[in-house]
Amino acid sequence: MSIRTRIAASFATLFAVAMLAGCETGPEVKSQAPAEQTVAKAKPAGPVMPQGVTVISTEALKALVDKGPQAGNYLLFDSRPAGRFNSGTIPTSQHLTDAEMEKLDKEGKVASRLGDDKNKQVIFWCGGPT
Repeated sequence: MSIRTRIAASFATLFAVAMLAGCETGPEVKSQAPAEQTVAKAKPAGPVMPQGVTVISTEALKALVDKGPQAGNYLLFDSRPAGRFNSGTIPTSQHLTDAEMEKLDKEGKVASRLGDDKNKQVIFWCGGPT
């Protein structure tokens, strides 16, 4: 066996031993505290929504989009950056980024963008949780 083959085999063996050693389990530790003291409170799976804000399911949104904004009584805003909006969006979406919304808010013009109908469902969507 050549020296090069021996070195490669040695490294492969050391790597395998290191990987297996990392999989070893330690001793079992049992707590004497009551269960209610040892279990941490679960955090919500996703972002916490402000009061009055809800999440719409994909199916419910599709049903609205199929009806259209007038019959479905909704406004749909895509808050992703312009490049992503221009590459494709949900039909009937209007483009309104967070920065644009903040600007409208500072200028007192949010209501003009949302319209006068207070019963209209306003839906914002983006690329995912932030």
